[in-house]
Amino acid sequence: MPSLLAIPFSPWSEKARWALDARHVRYSYRHYMPLLGEPMLRLKLRKWSGPVTVPVLIDDDGRTFADSADIARWADGRGEGPVLFPAAHERELARFVEMSERGLAAGRGLSLRRVEKDEEALGEMIPKNLRKPLGRLGVHVGAFGIRRTLRKYGASSVAVDAQERALVAVLEELRASLPSTPVPGEPKTLLGTFTFADVAMAQVLAFVEPPKFGLRIGPANRRSFGDPKLAARFADLVQWRDALYEKYRPRA
Repeated sequence: MPSLLAIPFSPWSEKARWALDARHVRYSYRHYMPLLGEPMLRLKLRKWSGPVTVPVLIDDDGRTFADSADIARWADGRGEGPVLFPAAHERELARFVEMSERGLAAGRGLSLRRVEKDEEALGEMIPKNLRKPLGRLGVHVGAFGIRRTLRKYGASSVAVDAQERALVAVLEELRASLPSTPVPGEPKTLLGTFTFADVAMAQVLAFVEPPKFGLRIGPANRRSFGDPKLAARFADLVQWRDALYEKYRPRA
């Protein structure tokens, strides 16, 4: 059975999980723990230098797919369900995948800076079975991990206001891309039918207001991930994301 290595609270991992679940592809799920899990991940990917990250899918033939869009394309060729990458929309799909990455990168930088200042959120970053043994040390371990992640993706060298502008620009572009007239009784979709474009762009809203399900996120990190001002400014997009989840996101 294919195996997905992922982080439960990561929007990137959620992209991959949603695609696999939407196509009804069976897979085993493994929780990746940053720092502790990196040596084994490097071994699986045979990548001894440079950054490594999840989600990573290992298929039945031992092939690895280390990008959420690549995992979604793999899933689209299997199982059954909505076509995530319709051939007629390849150019538009590439645009939304790239836009999603820009928005997520900005949102990650902003949210992790908030997590770094929230001891409760830092504690939630530690696996439950290690929280009690580590005690207060867990907060310091969590803070170290956050700072390392910010450096890993170059976010620590980007000013907060620049990240805010980047995130708002993506949200405005998303708003402009949604159709003005939806199909009665159906959520709006970016390409006329539900595709990976919707999956990818919905994840950007995780850094505005996390979804009610899908991401496995503790209450303190839910608070730190969200931005109440942006949630009010882009309430229509949050409602759009929530409608997509209710209609198209399998809960299994």
